This record gives sequence, C-alpha cells and structure tokens, in this order.
Amino acid sequence: MNAIWEKIKADLFRHRIVSILIIGTITIAAALLTLALSTLLNLGGPYDRLFAEVNGAHLWVFFKSGRVNTTDIRQIQTLPEIADSTPRQYSYRTQVRIDDTRAWVTLRVIPDEQPVINRLYIVDGRYIFPEYGEVVAEKSLDTAYKLAVGETVTITRSDGRDVVLPIAGIAYDVMYDNYRSEQAPYLYVSESTLRNLFPDKDTWDSSLGLRLSDPQAVDNVLAEIEALHNTKFVETHTDWRDVKESALFEGQLASIFLSAFGFFSILATVIIIVSVVNSTILSQIKQIGILKALGFTGRQILLVYVGQYAVLSLIGTTLGFLLGLTLAPVPMQAMTASLNTTFRPPFSLPLFISVYLIIAGAVILSVLSAATHGTRTNIIKAITIGAEAPRKKMFWGARLANALGAPVSIVLGLNDTFVKPFRSFLAGLNLVLGVIGIVFGLALSDTLETYKENPALLGIVYDAIVTRQQVSDHLTERRLMKAPGVEAFYGELQVKAWTPDERTFKVRAMDGELDQFPFQILEGRFFQPGTHEAIAGKGLLTWLGLEVGDAITLRLEEKDGPAATWVIVGVYPEAADAGQRLMVDLSSLRRLVKNNDPTTYYLKLSPAADIPGLRSYLSPRKDSAISLVTLEEPIPDSVIYLQAAIFALAGILIAIALVNVLIMSLLAAQEKMRTIGILKTVGMTPAQVVVMFNATAASLGTLAVLIGIPMGLFVTRDLLSILSDSFGFGKISVSLDLTQAVILIPFIILVSIFGSYLPARWAANLFIVRVLRKD
Repeated sequence: MNAIWEKIKADLFRHRIVSILIIGTITIAAALLTLALSTLLNLGGPYDRLFAEVNGAHLWVFFKSGRVNTTDIRQIQTLPEIADSTPRQYSYRTQVRIDDTRAWVTLRVIPDEQPVINRLYIVDGRYIFPEYGEVVAEKSLDTAYKLAVGETVTITRSDGRDVVLPIAGIAYDVMYDNYRSEQAPYLYVSESTLRNLFPDKDTWDSSLGLRLSDPQAVDNVLAEIEALHNTKFVETHTDWRDVKESALFEGQLASIFLSAFGFFSILATVIIIVSVVNSTILSQIKQIGILKALGFTGRQILLVYVGQYAVLSLIGTTLGFLLGLTLAPVPMQAMTASLNTTFRPPFSLPLFISVYLIIAGAVILSVLSAATHGTRTNIIKAITIGAEAPRKKMFWGARLANALGAPVSIVLGLNDTFVKPFRSFLAGLNLVLGVIGIVFGLALSDTLETYKENPALLGIVYDAIVTRQQVSDHLTERRLMKAPGVEAFYGELQVKAWTPDERTFKVRAMDGELDQFPFQILEGRFFQPGTHEAIAGKGLLTWLGLEVGDAITLRLEEKDGPAATWVIVGVYPEAADAGQRLMVDLSSLRRLVKNNDPTTYYLKLSPAADIPGLRSYLSPRKDSAISLVTLEEPIPDSVIYLQAAIFALAGILIAIALVNVLIMSLLAAQEKMRTIGILKTVGMTPAQVVVMFNATAASLGTLAVLIGIPMGLFVTRDLLSILSDSFGFGKISVSLDLTQAVILIPFIILVSIFGSYLPARWAANLFIVRVLRKD
C-alpha cells in the first residue's frame, strides 16, 4: 500500500500543471453545483425569514361591503385553527395623482404604531406619524411609478377638494400578491387621515388578517369562515402560499438556469477526467508495463489512478463547495433585491454530502471507466513499444489536404485529430458545451431584443392604457374617438369567474376595434365578435386540462352567480396570472353581470402621438376622472440581469473547454515526444511543430462550432419552451442573429488554438538528442 501511495504522490507532483488544471476544473463544477443546489434548497429562505420577522398573516380575508359585523369578526377570530388575528382592517379604493398620472390605489388603514401581526417591512424612509397626514407606499406601487420618500401624492377628497400627502416611506407587505392580487396597490394611511379624506365609514371596505396554527390549512379555514354565513360575505382572500410563489418567481428562473449550467459543467468535468486519464495511460504505458513486471497487479494499478483523482476531487470539491457557499447569495439577488433584504444560505450537511457524492462520484466513475484499459496492458508489448500504434489509415481529410499541397505540418495536425478519435471526441464535446452556452446567451439576447421591438409577442398589443372613474363609458369612448393621436382603442371589463370545481380566475371581456390590434394567436384563431367563442391563455388550458375546441362553463361574479358557456377557439400569450385568463367578447356576458361597461381602455397610438397633449386632452383638469398610462419597458430588469449571468456561465464553460484543450495538447505532446524528436531530426522546424498542434486544435474547434450552434439553438428552444409552459405563457419564438453566429466560428477556433499554444511551444523547444536518448 505504501508503494501505491508513493506512486500517487510522484505522479501528482510530476504532472503539477495538469493536476492544478484538473483541480481548477473540479472546483468550478463543484461551485456551480453548490450554487444550483443551494438556490433550489433555499429558494424560499428570504421570504420565509422576512415573513417570520414581520409576523405575517397566513390568510387575509376581504369582506363584501356591508355584509360583515362585529359578531362575525369575533366568530372568525375564535375558530380553533386561528392562532392570532389582526383587528378589523379598513380600506378605501380610489385614485391618486402621481405627477401627471392617475393611478388606482387602495388606501389601507394602519395603526399609529407597527402592528403585532403583519408588520410592514420598511425598505426606505420610515413609518407614518399620524398627526402629519402622511402615507407609506407599498413597494409594488414604487416599482410601477418610481416613487421616492419626500415626494407627494394627490388625492381628491369626497367633497372634491385635492389633498396633498407626503410619502414618509416605502414598505414591503408580505401579504400583498403583486402577481395575482385583486386589490389595487396599497397606500398605507392612519385612520384619521382616511376619515379626513372619506368620512363616510359605510363606504369603507373591511378585511381581517389571520395567523393559523397550521399554515397549510388555509383552504380548510377559508371554508369554515364562508360556512358561518348563509349568504356570501367573503369577497376574496389572499393565501400566503400564493404570495410566496409570486415572490419566488424571479428566483426560480435563476435556479433553473443555474441547474442547467451546473449539469453542463459536471459533464465537462467528467469529459476532461476521462480524456486526461486515457491520455495519461497512453503516455505512461511503458511505466505501467514496468510496474506490472515489478509485481503490481491490475487492481493495484487501478488503485493508483483512482487514488490520484480521489485526491484531486477531494481538494477541488472542497474548494468548489466553499466558493459556491461564498457566492450563494448572488443568484438569489433577483429575489432578495425585490424584497429589499439580504440572505446568505446557511451551511447544510445534506448539501455538503450531495455535492461530494455527485462530484467525487462522477470523477471516480469516469476514472474507473478510463483506467481499466491500462490494467489490461500486455507487459512485454508495453515495455518494448509502449502505446499501440493506431491501426487506422490516414484520415481522409488529411489525405485531401496533402493532395491539395498543404504544408506537412497541417497535414499531420489534421491527421492527429482522428488518430485517437475517442480523445478528440471528448475534447470536441467540451468545446461543443461551451458553444452551446454562448449560443444560449446570444439567442436569449436576440430573442429579448425581438420581444422588446414587438411587445405584441408578449401579449402587449397596445401603446397606452386609459382608466375611468366617476365618468360613464359612453363619455369616455366619445372622448377617445376624438382624442389626437389615437388610431384605435378597445375596452375591457374584467369579471371574476368560478369553474364547477370552484377554481377562480379572471375573464377579460373585450369590446371595440379588436381587429386593429396585433393579437398573437399561438394556436387556433381569434374569437368572432358577437359569439360565445373565447381564446385562452396557455396557463389556463394547462391548469384546467382543456384544449382548443373544448367548451368551458363558468359562474360569473359569485360562486352561485349566473352561468355562461364559451367554446375555446384559440390560444394567446397571456403574461398575467400565470396565463390563467380567458378572453371573450363583451356582448356574450353583458346581460349576466351587474356593472357591464368597460372600465379600462387600451389604445393604439400613431407614431407621432403627443403624449403630454393627449394626457391634457383626456384630463384637462387635475380632478379629471380619466387617467392615461403609457407602455413601459416590456422586459423586466431581472430578465436582463439573468441574461448577463448566462453569458458569465457560458464564459465558464468556454474556460473549462480551454483547459481541456490545454490538457489534451500537453498530454499529447508528452505522449508524442519520440515522434516529435524524429520529425525534428528529418527537418521539421519549431514553428512547424507549433502549426501541427494548432491545426489539430483548429480542426476540433471548427467541428465543435458547426455542431454546437444548431445544438445550442435546439437546447435554447427546448429550455425556454419548458420555462414558458411552466409559467403559463405558451410558445416562445427563439431567434439568433446570423452575424453573431458567423463571428462565433472564428472565435471558437481561436479559443481552441489558444488552448494548444503553450503545449505546442513546449514541444517545439524540445532538444532532439535528449528526447531520443530518453526514449
């Protein structure tokens, strides 16, 4: 055993450069795997910690106006599953003016001091001082309108007077679902401020926040609450699990991409290990023969190589795990930034064991597979002639190059590519993985640019949105018809709908010049006006198990409300509510709902439209009840940041591929020392030796990029399609700029040549006499 250990140490120190490069590669693979697993295991960590810190409510119940009294509240609070409860909460839905824009908000009453349950997490500024008549804005409102502490918002009181309220702070509410919420974004005020604005308390809405003894029992508790009344008194509710899912959305994207690149990096590491072990055995075949002659068994020789890479994997995995833990907060920044908090995943023993088992297991298995050949070496043949000469004829490409009069160094380099096809295949595969990573980043970048230029692909077919308050649909439409710069518009009424199994979602009832807007239909066709046809978001079809051609029957406005049936004739891209929406013609439900006129209008503007002039026309006075909001950037910032991260990960894969080419070229040079000595004896110059190695690397790079570009597009389409379907969006059209693809070809070839340059220089500088004497 001592002899085996001495041999392991000797080989590791003799091939220090290769050992360091392998440790570096294993470190990168272990770091990426640690990042991916840590992100997946701790995805909910930032939200959970914040939820616990503010003592968040698990269920928030919103009551119908005038349907609930103090006795009902007391009954709910004394249910056995309720661990604690907020007092009755009051709110009022109205519009505020932010600069020149009017926005719907919910004025929500908060106590004079932070409450015990569901405290606000102040991300900027401070809590309100009630006597100052201040507001605190919920973070989603800040995100939409870029608010700042110290700025003001203007609210029109019930008597028509404008009141200017300063913003004291920006806060995150752990129970506001900015993805599914039916509540307008919150402005938090004191009760005295709300009473000053809207003194009639009968017009206020009420709600209740509940902490449950079993946080997963939300559905059961909600059913018990609804059963307290014969008549429906619960308007809607917010489930803490839904809010958490919305908060985790951006982090899920990061974890998926990290997992994909982690898999690629592990595969690249395995390829390098197999390639290195094969090349090492070929370069040390005489040593193996001598060891066997001295009495080493095949099992002991196998143990030598397994021991070497066990040591390397132990060092590399430890370094990679520590690096991964250090960088663990980075992929979660998309989520922690949205929560305005920080989070460092804690040390996890299961994570530690998983990384070691996966990385070390992959390394050892690849070594066992590659080293088995060396244990079967014939002693006499190994000592006398070393590695077996290739039995294959000269590669046809090399023969063609020779026939065309190419320099002998290039001919030999091309031939070397296929002399040992398995080793070349592994090196080329590593380059292919790097190309796939770069193509993924380029294709994602080009696709995002396409969607930016044509937001209709995202389902955003309009240029601006108009909302009305205390003004009729007829007056709003008449004003829009005459508005300067408005080429077309359509109105929308959103109606809450229930399926027979009591699942709820929004129905978008449309009316207007729909044919003037570039609606994208992913499957089927658009609905015909005046019919009971509908088009659905992909997420809705997946959720309900439906497809184009099926009929859907829904109850409108209430669980026991009027029923309507539509036939689904198409699928469209719906970005809201995870794609769980249905679009119908307004006429098909106008007689079934109470308030049956559109409240929101979507505009198509002329290219030269004067936005300030249009806003002034629609809202000539500050207290005008019509507000205009123009279309903002359709691609979220988090996706742009993710794009940069993908390029960084692609760069890591290219670096791994570069290391593989370097190691392969170095071991090939060591293996071919005798051949190089003979070639230099017959007149090959050092420059020609370098060209020979570079020709081998260039041919590998060329093949890798020609294979990697189409494979990269395939992987990108499939991965984005999976992501799109999982978030209910539907099919995504992936594109890659042809110029970028063409530039990628010489880039990868140069990377491959660069990887082979140092070993080529080392081989070119070998002294002929020393090489032949050593052999």
